[in-house]
Amino acid sequence: MKLKINSLILGCVLSCSGLIAQESSLEAPAKRWITENSRNLGIQNFSQLKLNFVRKGNAGETLRFQHMIKDVPVFQSEIVIHFNKEGRITYTGTESLKKNAQDINTSPAFPASEALKKAHIASKTKGRITHEENTLLVYVTDAGDTKLVYRVLTSSHDNPGSWETIVDAQTGNVISVKDIAFRHHSKKDPVDLPRKNNKKEAKTKAKKAFVTGSGYIFNPDPLSKTLSTYAGQYVDNSDATNASLDAARTLVTIPEVDLTGGVYKLKGTYAEIKELESPSTGLFTQATNQFLFNRNAQAFEAVNAYWHIDNSLRYINVTLGIFCRPSLNGGVVFFDPHGEGGADNSHYDPNSEVLVFGEGGVDDAEDADVVLHELGHGIHDWITGGSASQVNGLGEGSGDYWAQSYSRSLNQWTSANAQYHWMFNWDGHNPFWAGRVTNYTATYPGGLTGSIHTDGQIWASALMRIYNSIGKEKTDRAFLEGLALTNSGTNQQNAAIAVRQAAIDMLGQFGFSCSDITTMTQEFTNSGYILPAYNCQLSVTEASEKEVIAIYPNPASDVINVSMKISGEEKAEIYNMEGRKVLETTIGKGKNTIDVSNLPTGDYVLTLKGINVSSKFVKK
Repeated sequence: MKLKINSLILGCVLSCSGLIAQESSLEAPAKRWITENSRNLGIQNFSQLKLNFVRKGNAGETLRFQHMIKDVPVFQSEIVIHFNKEGRITYTGTESLKKNAQDINTSPAFPASEALKKAHIASKTKGRITHEENTLLVYVTDAGDTKLVYRVLTSSHDNPGSWETIVDAQTGNVISVKDIAFRHHSKKDPVDLPRKNNKKEAKTKAKKAFVTGSGYIFNPDPLSKTLSTYAGQYVDNSDATNASLDAARTLVTIPEVDLTGGVYKLKGTYAEIKELESPSTGLFTQATNQFLFNRNAQAFEAVNAYWHIDNSLRYINVTLGIFCRPSLNGGVVFFDPHGEGGADNSHYDPNSEVLVFGEGGVDDAEDADVVLHELGHGIHDWITGGSASQVNGLGEGSGDYWAQSYSRSLNQWTSANAQYHWMFNWDGHNPFWAGRVTNYTATYPGGLTGSIHTDGQIWASALMRIYNSIGKEKTDRAFLEGLALTNSGTNQQNAAIAVRQAAIDMLGQFGFSCSDITTMTQEFTNSGYILPAYNCQLSVTEASEKEVIAIYPNPASDVINVSMKISGEEKAEIYNMEGRKVLETTIGKGKNTIDVSNLPTGDYVLTLKGINVSSKFVKK
């Protein structure tokens, strides 16, 4: 049974980069923190926490510990511990930990092969199976029951989606079946419409011969390129083209296309076209490296999606130097430019880590916002080791940010235009569906509606305001490095803390300054997020130092001592990692101790309000 991260790929594709591995010199201090905080975390004595993912990034090193019961993983239950480059713990993520998991028998009575058959029937598998997994897990139901289950993941050509079937491993009963694909808008929105063995793979790699090519794309869409509205010559009209839409294309160099046996294919280091879902439209291979089409040709969407996926991943992995690739498929993004059974939607499949684009209304792969939004789901999945969160619409907002970050960088619309803030300018904001915005006025948490696509606009809008203040590259870096600290249970509040913490941990690098931290704090606060107080005082000559309070002992059990020059009496406040104030007192004038004996075990931030400086400590 295959776990999410294929061990062969981890050993070959990921670990060789030096960025992602399954071992760390920081495992011991991380485990020590877990032990010291086990009571507060609610870790039962029959549970184990196993290091299963390590990511070394620009903000430090992040370790993920999988929750286990008798060597069986507990579904979506982990602890994340992040160390900055000085080796100090600066962020912990425990939201997804299933504290209510019970000790159960982990020996299945129902065969895995029979569970697979039941899953095929329940999920209505149809046509060629494009991806399949069957994993034994401990599963905590919505009602709080703990069960041993098979989690069967299935994707098939003629039944669009990414299907998850949970089968009781003791009784064979189907507990649930659902499509878990990440889509850029709800199905309810108004619309018209086995990995091969290593020897074989090595042989395939030896045949690769990538060359450059060229092609026509929309960058990012015909309306933004020409500053036009959806009307007249600029409408879908059943995929028909005209002189205006042809003129809206951009001729681009394609850095890599595959050349094998005189045949050119949209395939390279980062992306590859595949036939994954109906309708079957082919792979558009040809005898030339010139992929020159207009929008009434099915090949146009293929070229458009390929170029934007490749361009975005090159920016992350090469320009920013942040390793972010699929864990499956040799680290290459497989995509189908015409799928979803022809419906007006698109999705990222977290099972097989592929992208599929629909055709209803405006073909989704014609709009770079759709392509990059769905890629954003993949980025979220890969950079968290398969622990992407949709709590409060965090995943949808992150996808919207990633798409808007690119579109706005093209400097087409100005802030005076409503379209400056629009998401899906071509695919949405038209008779097919309403699209979304990144100047959403609701704030967290009062503005949450319960719809992940609506609520994600709070997160995307906050990030875009930061983007406008500190620039694209720094915001992108903080966003990616911060997202890497989150887990499947992270809400927008804690994601904001993680993103700002990543920026703090990169102070003095990549142009990050105290002014940037102040801006991020202000914009996140304006959006309703509560962040622990933090003050840094960096000068040009002190770019690698951060002004913080010295606290000892740390971890502390009863009393903490504060070591810092204080001219008078200062108000001291202690916040937990959810941003709530849990203690208030004063220090100074001969008193430099604070009684923390009544605080639960966990991580806290001490802030001196008058001089606005903070430091983190651990209560054990």
